[in-house]
Amino acid sequence: MTPLLNSIRSTPILAALLPAMALLLVLCSNVSLAEETLFLAKYKGKYSGMTIKSSRKLVAKEDGSFAMLSNIENMMASISETSLFTLEDNQLKPSSYHYKRKIMGFKADEKVTFLWDKSVAQYRRKNKPEKNKDHAIALGVLDPALYQFQLQREAQAGEKAFKLVFVKPGKVKTLLFQATGEETLKVADKDYRALKVERINMDDLKKTVIWLIPEFNYQIGRIEHTEEKGDSYAIHLTDYEYSPKLANTLYSLPSK
Repeated sequence: MTPLLNSIRSTPILAALLPAMALLLVLCSNVSLAEETLFLAKYKGKYSGMTIKSSRKLVAKEDGSFAMLSNIENMMASISETSLFTLEDNQLKPSSYHYKRKIMGFKADEKVTFLWDKSVAQYRRKNKPEKNKDHAIALGVLDPALYQFQLQREAQAGEKAFKLVFVKPGKVKTLLFQATGEETLKVADKDYRALKVERINMDDLKKTVIWLIPEFNYQIGRIEHTEEKGDSYAIHLTDYEYSPKLANTLYSLPSK
């Protein structure tokens, strides 16, 4: 027996707490075993000239649901997204989406709750109830954190044209993308084949180009985006880890 454990047992109050401490350790251990990271992707890039870091993490939960966690940050700003969802009829089915932004003292806290029994998605913004809005939805409508993941799933299944529908604060938005060829991307000093996918403009002049890496489960290898007023950002993949279970759980669309 170690001297530290001897001293704990010789102190009546601490000795009385040992059973509770042991139970807490067991519960913490169970929590870590209850969730499994299916992938973790890390990025670096630029936003309007400023250096940023970003990450995307997909977690499988014990109850069969999933969580997509995204984060972007630099010295002056941070943005986080949390999407909770399930898989139903081979489709991603979001249950809630939480968006938090902090830029030089300006904060935003937004949530979308998907009420599938009512076919409604409720958008709510903290401290700004005048922004609240309900949207009619049907199965297949996603949240802002999931549409890129759906793009990956469909690319893995062999699709070349993509129609992605998701809830935004003011409306339900549709984005169209088209695969336009293949290029080579470098990740950690190694070259990988990448599928280039470009946004088809419908109602604005924004430009988005996404490169997906087949060897990494069609994970996003690079994004370049330009707003109508000229603001832009670009990020590239620097590190990628994944579980072999990923392909069998959420990449189960029929291949073409």
